[in-house]
Amino acid sequence: MKIGNKEFDITPGKLYIMGILNVTPDSFSDGGKYLEEKESLRHVEEMINAGADIIDIGGESTRPGYQKISEEEEIERVCKSIELIKGTFDIPISVDTYKDRVMEASLSAGADMANDIWGFRYGVFNDSVSHMADIVSRYNVPVVLMHNDNLGRDIASRESRIREYASINGLDLAEAEKECSEEQIVYRVIRGLKDSVRIALESGMAEDKIILDPGVGFAKTYRENLLTIKGLDEMAEKLEYPLLLGTSRKSVIGEALGLPVSDREEGTLVTTVLAQKCGCSFVRVHDVEKNKRAIKMYEAIFNS
Repeated sequence: MKIGNKEFDITPGKLYIMGILNVTPDSFSDGGKYLEEKESLRHVEEMINAGADIIDIGGESTRPGYQKISEEEEIERVCKSIELIKGTFDIPISVDTYKDRVMEASLSAGADMANDIWGFRYGVFNDSVSHMADIVSRYNVPVVLMHNDNLGRDIASRESRIREYASINGLDLAEAEKECSEEQIVYRVIRGLKDSVRIALESGMAEDKIILDPGVGFAKTYRENLLTIKGLDEMAEKLEYPLLLGTSRKSVIGEALGLPVSDREEGTLVTTVLAQKCGCSFVRVHDVEKNKRAIKMYEAIFNS
């Protein structure tokens, strides 16, 4: 797979690192730290030196309860960062947004890759028209399609959204209720990602430009997040596209360990090793250096 001007070898056991650059004031882990140009570039340089293969720029937080911003503000933040990084470093840049106009502006500014937390299905779940698939296809860049089915993080309040899920997926209510149980999360992720792939292919995208993300932390309960990570090997087998895992410092780690965001790196490293063992091709992380060391240790053991 080619991303920007770099070739990525998509083979079992080979794991690449996507380093996170949040140019936001309110991201859950590092909000406000990299808004200034100098600090942003310094952090990108640190991630590259530590072994990052891709830089993923986010201009609006997607944490629970995040503050929405205008498309114009997000475009300004992201495109400014793309220009800065492109003018200084030679590394592929991904942009994390679900907004058509932001993605269009980002790709026009030189971004090499799209990262869509709705997996081309924002319009499906939000009763709107989305042109994201057509935009990404037109620019002929790789895309990360993430699973997100809008069911929410609280199983007790899920009932109000099950009818929507049934309608979208052509199910009767009993079938939808079964699929929306926690035990069926891996099946549901696979179903949703296959639908995202369908939309991508129908828009004209090539199969070799598609990467899938099971969406840990998005519209899933704590148990569903654990089961999603546990089911990575099944997903890798049944989806037959490169997988990206994004668990870095997320609430599932905090809840499992009873720790704040600042103390979740060890938990993140466990998930990175599991991702490599299960055949994922990419991990999206905050601390590139520590995750790179974990990957190198895994390779030393299994390539001996």
